[in-house]
Amino acid sequence: MVNVKGDCMNAKQKGMLVILDGMGLSNGANAGKIGATTKEDMPFVHQLMQQYGHASLVASGELVGLDKGQAGNSEIGHITIGAGTTLPSTLAKIRQAYHNDEWAQSTVWENINIDKPFHIVGMLSDAGVHAHWQTIIQAAKLAVTKGITTINIHLLLDGVDSQAGSAIRILEDFHRDFSQLPDTVKIVSIMGRKWSSDRAANWQVTQHAVSSLMGNEEQNHYKEDLLSAHLEIDSEQNFPCHWLMPQSAISSGDTVLFTSHRADRVSQLVKLFSKHCHVLAMVELKLESVNIKDVFFKTKPLTQGLVSHLTHNGYQTTRLSEQCKLPHITYFINGMQEDKNSHCIEIPTIADEKIKGQPEMSLQQLLAELETAVFSITEQSVIIVNIPNLDQVGHSGSLVATKKAAAYVDQAVAAIVQWCEKLQWQLMITADHGNADVMIDDNGLPVGSHSENNVPLIAIDNSGQQVKWAKNSGTLANVAASFSTLLNLPPAEFMHPSLLTLD
Repeated sequence: MVNVKGDCMNAKQKGMLVILDGMGLSNGANAGKIGATTKEDMPFVHQLMQQYGHASLVASGELVGLDKGQAGNSEIGHITIGAGTTLPSTLAKIRQAYHNDEWAQSTVWENINIDKPFHIVGMLSDAGVHAHWQTIIQAAKLAVTKGITTINIHLLLDGVDSQAGSAIRILEDFHRDFSQLPDTVKIVSIMGRKWSSDRAANWQVTQHAVSSLMGNEEQNHYKEDLLSAHLEIDSEQNFPCHWLMPQSAISSGDTVLFTSHRADRVSQLVKLFSKHCHVLAMVELKLESVNIKDVFFKTKPLTQGLVSHLTHNGYQTTRLSEQCKLPHITYFINGMQEDKNSHCIEIPTIADEKIKGQPEMSLQQLLAELETAVFSITEQSVIIVNIPNLDQVGHSGSLVATKKAAAYVDQAVAAIVQWCEKLQWQLMITADHGNADVMIDDNGLPVGSHSENNVPLIAIDNSGQQVKWAKNSGTLANVAASFSTLLNLPPAEFMHPSLLTLD
């Protein structure tokens, strides 16, 4: 660790780390596809890259702890930025625990009444961002070995992290493995993720998901041709709840396992279900006033990372984002732990269904709060801000809307640069993964899922020293050390090397 009273004396007093969520570079693995982060879409950001130079960072695949060829996501992106090193993803840990019997040996299984219905609620996704269909199969197999006699599967169709329109193909993959399970395991309902995945406190949306899965809403009978017809006009995320076995709806007192491995999107659903059922979770969730005791994979927070390095060297931190992304810069970037010493500014997020029509989202309010913070902070501080538009609007699959979002983000960056120059804040700009950079595929079809493209790293020194790039390529694991260098702090030993030098 760096000595506070020694090395920190020459540190820059104020710095800002800006994460442009979902801004991939169009010259990466998906080059040639149409996106919304080009020089024409974001002229100011591209001007910065030309003026100050930039590094191209890998944000997907094995170099950030994911499977080979797997697109990056916000969880692993922010974890890697904050850790300063590469860590295995939560999904990778779950898979390993399944194959080495660690999951099977969990004491959580001992708390289940095996004679009551056991429900598995899981997202039918192959992207692995919030969940993966294979986890559903693995959970069902383990439930069978534990002697549970009635196992009901409730599938939540993706269409956001997995490409919209891919539900039929993923269902076919799922059925190949599902067909090997005994008759005690049944698929009983199918619905889109829209109602189950809200994270902006739209509780009426979440309540609809609960009511549907408990059989209290209109019970549509499922047929594959109904889903096929739906996919011709809309994404599967909006597919209403349909039943294969309506008599197997979730009842009060039943046990329900949610197979999401992320701490954000499933939290509202779990909170409401915990009022009726015995809830099991794969990972610890971010829930207020609810203590879910039966968690298969307890969080093991990092004891070191960028935030701890800054804190050790006397920096206060302020975190600022819209509600939908605040956990990413208050929890994931902290190495899966809360930082009670930071000042958090939460901006309300508009409902998911409004984002396509309002690509600016709450950006003006975010900027107003950020401007106030920048001009009021006088002590040695760092601001970490996530700007969510490129990711959130990119998920809509609308190129037109995402180009508008890109223009808003570009203007926001221009304002931030101006403030930092005026008040001599050190500024670093990067992204957690790609999304808005690929909006149309080779077949001319819209894309709303994450990309495998690299992301930019821009460093602007406003202290009068000259930033030089030691390397112009790296991974998200290089951000922590590079930001430390920009603040004139020697990077910690655990961090991947800095891509910067300061003269």
